[in-house]
Amino acid sequence: MVATVLAFLLAPYLSDNEPAAAGGAEMTSATARGGHGTAVLSRDDSRPVATVERRGPTPVTEHDQPKKKQPEPRPTTIGVVSLNQFYQLSTSQIAADARRITALPTVDVVGWQEATNSHPVFAALARRGWQTSQLPRTSHELAVSWRRSEFAFVSARFRLVAHGVDDVEGRYPFGNRYVQRVTLRQRDTGRLLTVINTHLPQKIEDLDHPGHWLGTSNAARARFQLARIARAWREARGRWIVGTGDYNFDARADAEVHPHGGPRAALGPLAVSSYGALGFGGLTPSHPPTGRYVDYVQADRSDLHAGEMRFVGQRIIAGLNSDHNALLARIRLD
Repeated sequence: MVATVLAFLLAPYLSDNEPAAAGGAEMTSATARGGHGTAVLSRDDSRPVATVERRGPTPVTEHDQPKKKQPEPRPTTIGVVSLNQFYQLSTSQIAADARRITALPTVDVVGWQEATNSHPVFAALARRGWQTSQLPRTSHELAVSWRRSEFAFVSARFRLVAHGVDDVEGRYPFGNRYVQRVTLRQRDTGRLLTVINTHLPQKIEDLDHPGHWLGTSNAARARFQLARIARAWREARGRWIVGTGDYNFDARADAEVHPHGGPRAALGPLAVSSYGALGFGGLTPSHPPTGRYVDYVQADRSDLHAGEMRFVGQRIIAGLNSDHNALLARIRLD
């Protein structure tokens, strides 16, 4: 186990896409305020989950800036997108969706889910001015991309937050679930932005009674995952914190019913979604097959209250090859 951790720590971090080490505990990485990984124990079983941090060549924080007086940074507005790419698409279909999203001048950061087959697509985006941090092979359905002209990489971590369910344990199998944290430095100001990206299991909401949990193993794991996402949010660092993800739970029904352990209950004290800030007016559902708003862009609640962030707009990008639409939120950074 020590050898595995050292291997991750010593590996140069130009990309997150190298294979995970074989054997031992499942490895994760995440950017904590304290800067150290910790071993955690799942409530579902006794399997340990280790965390390991990877950093860019020269991490820079506000504390590392020169002591001389700096001009006050001017407010900027960035575009943050969440998109489930749908792993069953062909590479050409995934690439077409990714090119369409990243070609928009109003988009600066993208959180991807179901990106299992997207490595060649992300490599192609690099030639278009984008950089991507993707989880290692054992868990690489999550990825975060950013426009290199706007942001520089600082560090990335990820953590296993819910063990999957096989076809013996439940009716709707799914793989292990992770939370990904990527910290970026805004080039113009030197300030840090942390992106928290995740994907909750399917078959967790009762579609006959929207806003209520299904009685599945998936739903139990999702509630545990949401609690762990809240922990990741509390540990995040930087001037600004945003979140992206497919939560597989309708945001409008969640706001109306407010189920115990749901997205709003678990994350509401820490994060505000673009839906919560701006409502649903004029928006088509992010998941057309079920007519639900399950894809989220969030901003840190304390940052919003402090006036350091503000949602200024949102829109759905429809007509993609994926079974999901993309949600684009425009956020003002002060």
